[in-house]
Amino acid sequence: MPRRSLGQASLVLLGSTWIHSALSLLASVMIARVLGPTAVGALALNLGLAALVMAVLLPGFAQAHLKRLAEGQDPGRCVGTMLLIQGVLTALLAVVLVGAWRAGWLAEAPAGATVFLAMLGAQVVGRLGDVFMRVFIAREAVVVHGAVLLATRVARLAATAVVLLVVPSLPWVAATFLFESALTVAVAGATLAATGVRARAPTRESIADYWRYARPFLVTTPLALIQDSIDRVLVGRWAGLTAAGYYHVARGLWEALAGVMAPPGLLLFARLSSLYAERSPERDHTARTLFFNGLDKLLFVATALAIAFWALAEPGIVLLYGASFVPATTTLRILVIAALVAALVNPYTFVLQAQDEVARFVPLNILRFVVYLGALAVLIPGFVPGVPAGDAGAALARLFLIVFPAWVWVGWTRELAGIPFYRRAAVYLGGFGLAVATFHAGVTLLAPMPAPPLAITLAATGLAFVAYALWLLKLHPQTRANVVYAVGLVAPGAARRLS
Repeated sequence: MPRRSLGQASLVLLGSTWIHSALSLLASVMIARVLGPTAVGALALNLGLAALVMAVLLPGFAQAHLKRLAEGQDPGRCVGTMLLIQGVLTALLAVVLVGAWRAGWLAEAPAGATVFLAMLGAQVVGRLGDVFMRVFIAREAVVVHGAVLLATRVARLAATAVVLLVVPSLPWVAATFLFESALTVAVAGATLAATGVRARAPTRESIADYWRYARPFLVTTPLALIQDSIDRVLVGRWAGLTAAGYYHVARGLWEALAGVMAPPGLLLFARLSSLYAERSPERDHTARTLFFNGLDKLLFVATALAIAFWALAEPGIVLLYGASFVPATTTLRILVIAALVAALVNPYTFVLQAQDEVARFVPLNILRFVVYLGALAVLIPGFVPGVPAGDAGAALARLFLIVFPAWVWVGWTRELAGIPFYRRAAVYLGGFGLAVATFHAGVTLLAPMPAPPLAITLAATGLAFVAYALWLLKLHPQTRANVVYAVGLVAPGAARRLS
């Protein structure tokens, strides 16, 4: 199986994902500045509601699709199998929606049924596009994958600009999301066909193979999707649409940071799936080495970005969204901590998924879901004195969700794969804490100076990074090697090696 450096492939995928996220952020900024926080909150609430509906539409088959592709199964057969499964699930959803329309429930959606159906349609069609996009990930064709993502996102950005100039209304803005998803299906499908991959009729065996892997996800995936969206809905319902707008802005920036984890995570899962397809001491050793090397480099990058996001949270929000969104600063900083913890925790779950051990997650994920709902119910309304409430309370609940019960995943990977907790992670977490403390101390010390607030913030940020760099150089022996590796990835000529 041809392989390039996982870091090189991750860099290309990360770069395209970040540009993709930046374009999405730009569209969000345009919408916020034209329509205001309340409209952004309504859009976020409909996005959350649509995602809750989608929780029953994709119960684990997407992960099965990527795993079978990574194992080397016929891509045409895999695409055909996944399209059939997705088509059946979409048809079932259509029946439910017709019933909801006749019962009058859709008319009660926030901002009307049109906005909700457009956001839901975007997610349904987007899942069809993902059927094709996963083939690029499994093949590590990251340049093609990124090109498709960026082309369709640029098209939505242009459509959003036209809408805001000509007909600035929420339904038309929601329609641009559906436009992007449909374009992704067309472009990704045509690109795959041009490379000789065309959907082939599924067989009974291929459907059964997908079902065997996806069966535990019938519980875990809907719960995960609900967990990912219920906070948007509850903030809007319990704290109001303005707070939902703040939360949407903070989550958008958090997702840009958390996006650091997604590209290497997908590639790591695909690579581990290939290694664990046949077990042997040599292949297990290779998997362990790959895991720890990848995790260290991921934390090296993620921690530095987390420091930057923390320090520049307020001026960044003001620059992008305006002063009216400053209350989202605390929420964003809490989510920054959540993103850093997730960068450490999530790779352990990929090891278990690559070994077909998904069933282990079912009872614990049910418990996590119940605990998370309880945390949201307590924190969003502000039932705990002195603890941030509203959108910031939802961010605290999400941080708690990531931590609980992370120690179980680590125990399982130690048992099944010989992969224990990565002790050097404590160095990165300690360095983040030191940098945050240095930043706030710097702001306090520099505040009396006759300088603009932005200049003080930038100076304090510089001090934070100096403290973090000295900490790493003192306590982590691989720091210089990581710097050399990172520079090598972006050095002149690297782009040619990645294509």
